[in-house]
Amino acid sequence: MIRIISKPFAVAVIALLACIVANAQSVPQFKDGKVTGPGFVVMVPNDLPVEVAATPETLNGFYIGLPPRSAPAGTATLRQTAAHPASYRYIAFEAKWDTGDMPSLGAVVDSITSNLIDSIPANLVNAGDVSLEGNFPARLGTLPARRVVLKYKNTERKPAVRQIVVAYNARKDASAIVYFFVLNTTEENFLEDLSLFSKVLAGFKLADQ
Repeated sequence: MIRIISKPFAVAVIALLACIVANAQSVPQFKDGKVTGPGFVVMVPNDLPVEVAATPETLNGFYIGLPPRSAPAGTATLRQTAAHPASYRYIAFEAKWDTGDMPSLGAVVDSITSNLIDSIPANLVNAGDVSLEGNFPARLGTLPARRVVLKYKNTERKPAVRQIVVAYNARKDASAIVYFFVLNTTEENFLEDLSLFSKVLAGFKLADQ
């Protein structure tokens, strides 16, 4: 028996397959101080070490391990791998495609603020000890964005801060792309690391601009 598939269902399946293919081909490239990926370009300050697709948080983005205080430029803390523990101080960037679960910037932010504990890798946070400290309007390049600020105790029970800047690129003829920038640091290093984070944010632009 031949079943007739409705047109809306077929369109939805095609859109989902397109997103899967896009994700599979989206590993960014880093060259000459510039990270290029799906729909974006980020100029990175010269003294920051960049690793693309380096961690579970950056499969379609990049990771910057922040150097210890007074360390030589380019000296990064250990990133999360199978062989090394996670650093508490890093900048992460990720691009994700809307497959129906992220229909708007507000929906993405709501998913973060309604389940705070899942917004921080489990191996960084002391279980259940997360608070929402801010949710502010922002911009990332020309895109509307939100800056979400979380505070928590890390696994060493020391005060820590996580800022998430999320921007939504609602493209006319393709699935939306959601961009996430994350600063994860300790309260002790917050002001120092926020300065670096601001410089990385300032280097973002859409690829067609």
